[in-house]
Amino acid sequence: MARTHRCRPVPTILQLEALECGAAALGMVLAHYGRWVPLVELRRLCGVSRDGSRASNMVKAARELGLEAEGYRLPAEELRTVRKPAIVFVNANHYVVLEAFGRLVRVSDPAGGRITYTRREFEEIYSGIALTFRPTPGFARAGRAPRTLRPLLGRLKGVRAIYLLLVAAGLSLTIPTIVVPAFTRTFIDQYVVDKQADFVPWIIAAMAVVVLFQACLTRIQHWGQLTLRNAIAIGIATDFMWRALRMPVGFFAQRSPATIGARADLAERTAEQASGPLAGLAVAALSALVFLGLMTLYNPLLALLVAGIALVSAALSVVSRRKVEEVERKIALDALKLGSTTMQGLSLLETIKAGGSEERFLETWTGQQALVVNGQQRLGRLMGLSAALTESIGGLGSAAVLAVGGYLVMGGQLTLGLLMAFLILQAAFFAPVRQILGSTVALGRGRAMLDQLEDIEAPALAPEFSPAAETPEQRAGALGRVRKLRGAIAMRDVTFGYARLSRPLIEGLSLSIAPGSAVAVVGASGSGKSTLGRLISGLHEPWSGAVALDGQPILSLPRPLVRNSMAVIDQDIALFKGTIRDNIALWDASVPEERLVRAAKDAAIHDEILKRPAGYDDPVEEDGRNFSGGQRQRLEIARALVTDPSILVLDEATSALDPVTEKIISDNIRRRGCTILVIAHRLSTVRDCDEILVMDKGAIVQRGTYESLMAIDGPYRDLVRTSEDARAP
Repeated sequence: MARTHRCRPVPTILQLEALECGAAALGMVLAHYGRWVPLVELRRLCGVSRDGSRASNMVKAARELGLEAEGYRLPAEELRTVRKPAIVFVNANHYVVLEAFGRLVRVSDPAGGRITYTRREFEEIYSGIALTFRPTPGFARAGRAPRTLRPLLGRLKGVRAIYLLLVAAGLSLTIPTIVVPAFTRTFIDQYVVDKQADFVPWIIAAMAVVVLFQACLTRIQHWGQLTLRNAIAIGIATDFMWRALRMPVGFFAQRSPATIGARADLAERTAEQASGPLAGLAVAALSALVFLGLMTLYNPLLALLVAGIALVSAALSVVSRRKVEEVERKIALDALKLGSTTMQGLSLLETIKAGGSEERFLETWTGQQALVVNGQQRLGRLMGLSAALTESIGGLGSAAVLAVGGYLVMGGQLTLGLLMAFLILQAAFFAPVRQILGSTVALGRGRAMLDQLEDIEAPALAPEFSPAAETPEQRAGALGRVRKLRGAIAMRDVTFGYARLSRPLIEGLSLSIAPGSAVAVVGASGSGKSTLGRLISGLHEPWSGAVALDGQPILSLPRPLVRNSMAVIDQDIALFKGTIRDNIALWDASVPEERLVRAAKDAAIHDEILKRPAGYDDPVEEDGRNFSGGQRQRLEIARALVTDPSILVLDEATSALDPVTEKIISDNIRRRGCTILVIAHRLSTVRDCDEILVMDKGAIVQRGTYESLMAIDGPYRDLVRTSEDARAP
């Protein structure tokens, strides 16, 4: 290992979820050596799963990308000698990039940006594992750092006419600014100095026209900015929800609903941050060039002096902007976590109160609130310092221009009117310059917010939503020929897991289920029962092998046909604020009343609905708070049955029901004649199924009817015996 105490700071790449700190840390190391890899790709290469990523997987990913990578168990004092940047494990649950190790330790944290610790502070959090990296001869630089303008400009699609109108209005507003100095020069040189008063009324009238013209253009500009902001906000929010509804289930396994909801709220704020600067940037740049050209015509020496002042201000702004953007990204992440925690706390309020955890939750919430407030204060100090320096340079520059200009006036090389006109142009020139410098900060803020939104834009859509999955003609043709599948299910040599670099949960599994049959899947927790149900329903895509419905691979079937033929009910009940009718039909006004009633009757909830004041139009509170647990579960069952599915997957769907109600619903569903897959933990619910599959460690280890399985000593009888022992007093 080379003796390097420090390296230059690595580019900052912030994690979007706690599980991907390892992928983000590896991304920073790769970027340090000139290879920029999207976080979504690193997430895949590092095998990020519901449990995060392993150090061994990160080493494999680094080697695949051309780095020589090794992992070590090292005491803290030996980190001085490792090649940097290195990745170290801290707090037994987090990866950071080590940049410098000496009296002070500098790390780049994917969760919070660059942090400097004392040696003692670092040793308290260091967990003893370090990963080192070195480019191999085959390492190739590739990719580029994320651009600020390109993704923001991409949001202008569909609103370019408004954008061009804003640019035209902004450029037109430079006309009064150009005319006023000319009027001022004429007024001073001809009227004040030479006492020529004949044309004064004309100057005043012309300036009044200019002011009126300016007011009209300003009104148009304000209208355009508001329209542009709203259009961008609607576009971002719509795109976000469109993609969210088409993401694979694995995407949501690594992200909490509260986090996704908090990201959806970013649309308005992103539009507000981006619309103004985007509209004004082109205008400001062109205006600054026009004003600089006019100043050059007035006096090249003074124009050169002003340009030099502007360059110094721009250099300071660029230096400060990098730090500001880093702080902005950290604030955006902290604010997202705070919003997520707030939403989770409000949704779990009863649980928090029942457990007496109010103080603990408040401590967590206030800690995250403090991070946001501290970040905003830090940002305010940075921006205040930057503004003070810029204003100081601008003031000193104005004084210098006035001094040099006064010297030229006294020497007869410049008239007083021309100097006054030049000073007006100088002020007009610095206005767009300041706007450009301010816009870069605002655009950086908008870019930080877009980073959060791009978490849902970068991953691939679920295979069933792939553009190549089906054509409109196939979709229309399929629906025209067949409204429902018959219900035959087959799995051929299916292998699947939740982390590509780990051992699969299900490997080489095959089975077939005849149409109209009822099959139960039982097994211990973690045996793969629910995963099997998700594979059959198309919510997960197998790594290899195929899932077929009616003899056709599920991905080759038109999506409307599959979703029109299949319903899934799990133990996670989701009811929304609305009416009972909306919750059962999912806002589908075309569902006939008789089908709605039949579904409710088969779910044994119809009579209880009719007892309510408004019947099916009675309100449902958020999460169904005005219904009991059993009623909520039966409404969920009715929602699945209202589509009259030919395949029904029940994943512990009756856990809140008493045995009598459960038997009634089971008999009602069997009379429908659909194929039923019952995933059960309570073995008493599966006795009447046509076949029972027993799973263990992702494999089917036993299958048969209840009587045949109980007749032999095997896994099923062991499960029944264990279940009976657990119920015994």
